[in-house]
Parts: sequence; C-alpha cells; structure tokens
Amino acid sequence: MWSVRGAHDRVERSPSTVVLLYHRIGMPRLSSLVAGQYVLPRFFRAQLDYLTYRGWNALALPQVVELLGQPDGHDCNSFAVTFDDAYLGVYDHACPALADRNMTATVFVVVDRIGGVNEWDSTAGDVREPLMSAGQIREIAQLGFEIGSHTLTHPHLVALNESDLRREIVDSKKKLEDIIGKEVLAFSYPYGEYDDRVLAAVAEAGYGYAVATRLGTVQSDTDPFTIPRVNIRWNTVGRLLMRKIRRAERTRRIRR
Repeated sequence: MWSVRGAHDRVERSPSTVVLLYHRIGMPRLSSLVAGQYVLPRFFRAQLDYLTYRGWNALALPQVVELLGQPDGHDCNSFAVTFDDAYLGVYDHACPALADRNMTATVFVVVDRIGGVNEWDSTAGDVREPLMSAGQIREIAQLGFEIGSHTLTHPHLVALNESDLRREIVDSKKKLEDIIGKEVLAFSYPYGEYDDRVLAAVAEAGYGYAVATRLGTVQSDTDPFTIPRVNIRWNTVGRLLMRKIRRAERTRRIRR
C-alpha cells in the first residue's frame, strides 16, 4: 500500500503542523456526488501508520491551537485528525483505529441531524448516509475524542440573516454541551464558507477556535478562527498523502 523505501526518501525541511480533514470512512459509494470523500478503513489506518512511520507526531486539535503564537512551538512534524459531519462510519471504523494507536480526533457534529442522515447532501441528490447517535457521540467524548459544532443543519452561513446565523452557531453549541456534559470550544464552517460577520458570530458565541477547508499548514501566526486543513480523499495514501502535505506547505510559502 505504501513503500518502505519512500519512508527514507526524505528532504530536510522546516517542521510542519497540519490538520487533516476527513468526512466519510467506509466502502465508497460510486453513486455518491462526492464519492471521493469516502476513505476505506484500511486506507485510513494506512495513512495514520504512514505518517507515524515517517516520524510525524499525532496531536489533538486543542494541542495544535496551543502552539499558535509560539514562534518556536513547531519543533517537529505534527498532524491532527478532524472529521466533519459525524458520519456513523467514523464511529464504526475511524475511532477504533485511532484508539488502538493512542491517538484522538475532533468530530464536528451537525447537531439537529444527530441520529439521522446527511439531509444537506441528500436533498441535493446525494446518497443518504447515517450519522452518529447522541449516545455514540457521548461515548466517544468520554473516550477522549473532542466534539465540535458543525452548526444545527449544515447551512450556507454567509447567506443567513442575523437571527438564523446566531441560532445555528449558538444553539448548536448549547445542545452539544448538554449531550456531552463538556464545554464545546471547536467549530467547523459548513462548506468552508465564512465572512467577517460569521467569524464575529463564532467568536462571540464563546468558541475558542474554528477550522476552515482552505489548504495550508498551521503556523505560529495562524488565525485560530480560520485554521487551514488538508482535505483527505479516497486515494490520498502513502506518497500521495505526503505530496498533498507538501502542496499545503508550498501554499504557505506562496502567500508569504
């Protein structure tokens, strides 16, 4: 699946910290409009093992946030794992694989769809996929996985009026906190969309940080409310995974 020889084919670079973005873990549904989002469980395990073999350190997202503002905080290559939407396949396949490796992740939940299906996609013609139940979300939270908000209904936040915007952001936080019995600090923007008004609403709601879908690496000067991620697709394994991370590193250099 991935070459041991490739693990020794290294070039000296400054350490990088990346946040990986996953959606669906399971057998690909070729009829899906976003078939590339599916990552086979064995590919997911291989991605974790590949990064570990190459000397990358697994962090929790809150640990990544703690590095912000610290110029010397990034002293080794590190990665954090995140999942948008809280699909059942993440509970069935990804969480056990992470736990077996003493790793963790942040799972972003569409709160008013808990125990249901991905209505935001299915109404647009995509296949219906089951989402985690409240009990499953509570269970993984107790096991140390971070639970974050992905709003109530997965809307286009930039298109909402003030009332609906705040309801999606504020109410989802409160409902999740009632479910898991812990403060919810992490937020993920549906479709990766935000503007100044959305950013302000997320901060005012009491979140501590938020992730976007923009490609990039995490630097000491990264805005905690627009943390970039590396979107992982079905075939991002081995050298292809490292190539995508290197692309994220180049994006940072270009922006400078």
